[in-house]
Amino acid sequence: MSLRFKTTHPDGDAYDGIVVGIKRRFIVLQAENDFELDGLMVFPKRVIKGYRDGGFERCCNKILRDNGQINRLRSPWWLALCNSIPQVLEELKHRDIWPAVEIVFDDGKDSAFYLGSIESIEKDSFELFCYSADGEWEGLYELDYDEIFRIEFNSKYCNYWNAFMKAKDEELTFHAEQLH
Repeated sequence: MSLRFKTTHPDGDAYDGIVVGIKRRFIVLQAENDFELDGLMVFPKRVIKGYRDGGFERCCNKILRDNGQINRLRSPWWLALCNSIPQVLEELKHRDIWPAVEIVFDDGKDSAFYLGSIESIEKDSFELFCYSADGEWEGLYELDYDEIFRIEFNSKYCNYWNAFMKAKDEELTFHAEQLH
């Protein structure tokens, strides 16, 4: 059940959760934080360098059963139909789910984090219309599939940020319509 994935992230990041999907090129993890399940993360297999499945994870599993979180374990049906990262992004776009996307670049030495709406899907890349950490619309970014470290969605972080930005956008649209 619960595992800790060790990754190739420049900062040595590790991720805890329960695997809910394994495909040829990616793994889907239901994230676990503080003994609560929170969102889904899609990792290309190339970024996973190992995992831990020891006493800490066995104890976590007991707590997840005890606190009822294990009953919240969910993966969308459509995700099981995806066989590639571009297909995952296409499904997210189709469902108007705004993901967080982290990329690793500069030969694995640096990373960047983006959050926003998927605007287009191309053969080797996709475009994400993003906002900044201070809640301002930043612009359109073209991101290459081969730089993707992880895709996150349906987490509290993504859902709260996206709801805030969508409401902010609707408020701007409402005020602009009032002026005309």
